[in-house]
Amino acid sequence: MNFKKLIAIFFLISSFIFALQIGPPMFEQRIDGSGGYREFTLTNPGTKTLRYKLTVLPGKTNDMSKWTEVSPKIITIKPGSKGKFKIFAKAPSGIPDGEYHYNLSIKMMDLPKLPGETDKVDAAAKLNFDFHLGFIGYAGDLKPLTEVINTSITKNNDGLTVVKGTIINKTPKRGIYCGITIIGGDKTLLSTDLRVPKNGKQNFTYTLDKNIKPSDVDGIVIRNLEDNKELLKTKF
Repeated sequence: MNFKKLIAIFFLISSFIFALQIGPPMFEQRIDGSGGYREFTLTNPGTKTLRYKLTVLPGKTNDMSKWTEVSPKIITIKPGSKGKFKIFAKAPSGIPDGEYHYNLSIKMMDLPKLPGETDKVDAAAKLNFDFHLGFIGYAGDLKPLTEVINTSITKNNDGLTVVKGTIINKTPKRGIYCGITIIGGDKTLLSTDLRVPKNGKQNFTYTLDKNIKPSDVDGIVIRNLEDNKELLKTKF
């Protein structure tokens, strides 16, 4: 394969990854009992209509794919639009408490070429890009429990305010996907998320906007993104 073809493929892959915007980035639902459900949104920020085939595949450990369904299985999204799909998982009774895994394949499908489209546009779909996302569910009445330690507010060499800390996950047998909000008064200064693994901890470092001073920061709010409920609030 010559250099020009390699460059062309690189840009096609980059365009595909840019076009694939999915939210929320996690499943994190209880799958025993009545089962777990989540709705996802795929966004097409590009200028071409995109079509994807969605397939549930086995997870790396404690596979839950055989209990998991995605609907619809094919989704077409026009430029600048969004498409929604749903995932539902229901495990059989009696499975052990803990985490279970599956993968979601999001595969670009070929579309009939419209008048004026070039062969290069068609090539992106014909390369059959197949993007896999790993998702996690859990079984058991495992209430989330977290702690934030070692928090600090400093300025870096560029004079920007930096907030640091560590989230410890004390929840038995499962990780927690945390929403993190840095607050100042009644304002949100930064909002992001991270997953803290089971029996683990996760350090964080966030650099704030140049107009935010250390004295503007009042605290951090941690939410459980499974249900968006507040877990704790730390004041500075």
